[in-house]
Amino acid sequence: MFERILKQQMMNRVLYALIPVLLFSIYLFGLRVLAVVAIANIAAYYTEYLFIYKKKGGKVSMAAFVTASLVSLSLPPTIPLWISAVAAIVSIAFGKMVFGGFGTNIFNPAILGRTFVYISFPNQMTISWLKPYLLKDFPGGFVKWSTESGMQTGATILNSYRSSSEALYSFQDAFLGFISGSAGETSALLILLAGIYLIITKTAKWQSMLGTALSLLLFSWIFNPSVNPFYFLVSGGAMFGVVYMVTDPISSPKGKYAIWIYGLLVGFLTVYIRRYSLFAEGFMFALLLTNAFMPLIEYGLEKAGVK
Repeated sequence: MFERILKQQMMNRVLYALIPVLLFSIYLFGLRVLAVVAIANIAAYYTEYLFIYKKKGGKVSMAAFVTASLVSLSLPPTIPLWISAVAAIVSIAFGKMVFGGFGTNIFNPAILGRTFVYISFPNQMTISWLKPYLLKDFPGGFVKWSTESGMQTGATILNSYRSSSEALYSFQDAFLGFISGSAGETSALLILLAGIYLIITKTAKWQSMLGTALSLLLFSWIFNPSVNPFYFLVSGGAMFGVVYMVTDPISSPKGKYAIWIYGLLVGFLTVYIRRYSLFAEGFMFALLLTNAFMPLIEYGLEKAGVK
């Protein structure tokens, strides 16, 4: 199996940056999170292998494991294991391989897979959320398969704001990550540290991270002036998306002006969708829409002589 994997150091560094997030997620929600991630990675490997096994020297890219890890960590910890597999299969097959494989996709594969299961299985994706183990509960989920059934809650931060305009958790809890939510999206602190690591190692561009973050803050303040915009930045999947998704080297733009436009659009659309649509979390739709329009925007910038 391992000899059929194409080694990619850049993808390895993204996986390294996900390790603290994964470990913290296991602590919060139990060892079941590890099963969700493992199933997705196995499904991603064999999906990509089916597309390339007849090619001479064909190997499964490390990017497949990055995609599987990202999409699985963006799912609720209660998600059925088979849905985690479906998310990974769709991410690889329809997010990457139908476009020709690694380096040719226009959409972020992990976001495409998550959006598919979000729309296809809304009950499993939105109805039930686990209350996390807290710091005082050490060793927490490291010795439990999952949190107790009595610890389930029906709301996340964004759902709470949409229904009552009241904070479900303190800013400190939201920043540190001791909140309900998708498996790997809770701790803004760990995700921020991962972003710094990716920038220092030149794995990801800081411009796309900063542009998206500033856009999220600006439009959160415009559309929700009574709420601290930083609270919205650390809530839901925004920080996870800013660090791990908009920085995808294939689906993100290459020009220096295009990158800032890219970040501006993702941030604006995320806040707009959160504010006015039926969906509490808007980042995934925002990124897919921006991915779709960026080739046209880059073409227009090139024709105008702007790079």
